[in-house]
Amino acid sequence: MAKLKHTIVPLFVLLLVWTCASERPITGGPVDLIPPQVVFSTPVNETVNTSRKTDIYIKFNEQMKQSTVKSALQIWPSPPGEYEIKTGWTWVRVTFEKPLSENETYLLTLDKSAQDLRGNELESTYVLAFSTGDSLNAGHISGLIYGDKSISKNGDLLLYRKFDLPLSELRSQVADYVFQPDDQGNFELSYLAEQSYLLFYHWDRNRNKRIDGDDYFGRPMLASVQARSDSSGALHKIWPQLMPMEKVRLLGVSELGENFVQIRTNRPWNLEDIDGFSLFANDQNIPVLGTSRVEADAFALQINLASSIEDGSQVWIYNFLDTSGYRLSSDTLMFKRAKDLDTLSLLPFNVEWNNVQGNNLPSDSNSILIRAKLPFSFKADSAFHLSDVKVDSIPIQGSLRERSSTTWEFLAKDVLKDGIKYKWQIETKYLEAPLNGSKLDSIVGGSLALVSRDSLGGIRLMQMSIRTLECRLLSKDLQLNFRLQPNTAYEISNLPAQNYTLVAFLDSDGNGRYSSGGMGLAEGAEPFWIYPDVIKVRARWETDLGLWRYRE
Repeated sequence: MAKLKHTIVPLFVLLLVWTCASERPITGGPVDLIPPQVVFSTPVNETVNTSRKTDIYIKFNEQMKQSTVKSALQIWPSPPGEYEIKTGWTWVRVTFEKPLSENETYLLTLDKSAQDLRGNELESTYVLAFSTGDSLNAGHISGLIYGDKSISKNGDLLLYRKFDLPLSELRSQVADYVFQPDDQGNFELSYLAEQSYLLFYHWDRNRNKRIDGDDYFGRPMLASVQARSDSSGALHKIWPQLMPMEKVRLLGVSELGENFVQIRTNRPWNLEDIDGFSLFANDQNIPVLGTSRVEADAFALQINLASSIEDGSQVWIYNFLDTSGYRLSSDTLMFKRAKDLDTLSLLPFNVEWNNVQGNNLPSDSNSILIRAKLPFSFKADSAFHLSDVKVDSIPIQGSLRERSSTTWEFLAKDVLKDGIKYKWQIETKYLEAPLNGSKLDSIVGGSLALVSRDSLGGIRLMQMSIRTLECRLLSKDLQLNFRLQPNTAYEISNLPAQNYTLVAFLDSDGNGRYSSGGMGLAEGAEPFWIYPDVIKVRARWETDLGLWRYRE
């Protein structure tokens, strides 16, 4: 019995050591959703006359994932020499290689990526300020990031002391301060020297530590910002936009059938303008007869061409419109013809209302688009049926016309009723689809619904200025762009009853889209305004926003 007890003790100790030696989520017990907190630091926050040879020690109220604490910790501005970060379960210590600079205010920041063992992040960026002189810097900069929550939540604000450097030099330098907005987009950085800085926002989506295509970038309207110690400092507004690539990368061109190919890019296609591009092979523009979306692949498009592409040709696309609204051209890619071709099935069809606004109103929805993956044609108008969903409903009369080799349009002779669901049916025996090989004899169908006009509302507004504003009305599933002339009432009708946000900007460069600025002194962002309140549209009601006054 004594021998058994002697054996159990070392095993228990070994198990305890092994358990404490690895970072992993804690199991069992109630779910912990409380963010971790810093409970102690040395030096204490806002300490002055700190020794230049000090270490920094921070204590947490619970166990932390040590790797996340190390990656989240930064010292601003950069101290002389290197510094070492040591971590324990509930603490972190920073040791400096060289003495800190004289009369300098330092900020230690822990961004929100620092996590406890449950994966809870810090509630906001933690800032520890101390000075090696007899006072702390009193300047501060604050503002708000506008736009989608994911944009304002994931990016960083970068602040440079040398705000007058040219772009080529500035991009090669590390920012003097890096901090984050909160989940609502608000940001503030205190303890700054009262001087001018260069401020911009960057969401480095591809994490290459560069400002390049596919990143979100934005800056205030003025090229430089002033850190002030009083309350008269400006609240800086930033509206980040997606940075365009100079070119889009062509990932592949594959042949699906005679004069029919599929192309893939590294950018998603804008489905509202998939016919607005050109395809070139060996400097020859090959006319596009029709395009079709690829199901569950926003980066691919199937194209019917007027002629075939020669094997070994250099292929590229021109005037590509991506989902961010930028028109780009691609690099070149060599086309290799496959020995064996596999055709795709024609079905299922994509049938939708031909309605720009997406409201599915009867006044503008008596036209229906029929798209397929491969070129096809109708041999008779009777191949497409449309009727009410009620039993024994009489088919609605209409005509078919070809829009492209992969898209046809059905035009109902009469205006359809609002608030009604309709069913459609296609008899494929009346189709010609040469790339499918065998004769088609199936029947496919589905339904389309029109909204009730009584469920829609509208808004009315007028802006007081001498400039024309470019406006965007945004909701969860609608974006409406319009131009607001000065001192002229503007009405928007047939809006679904929901909440909207209204954004306006001055298109100073005349390119038709908002420019979020650059890193040079003369590259400030275009001025923009956000309507101060959420716009609530009610059914059968016109919401009058009155006069919209803004400051230049």
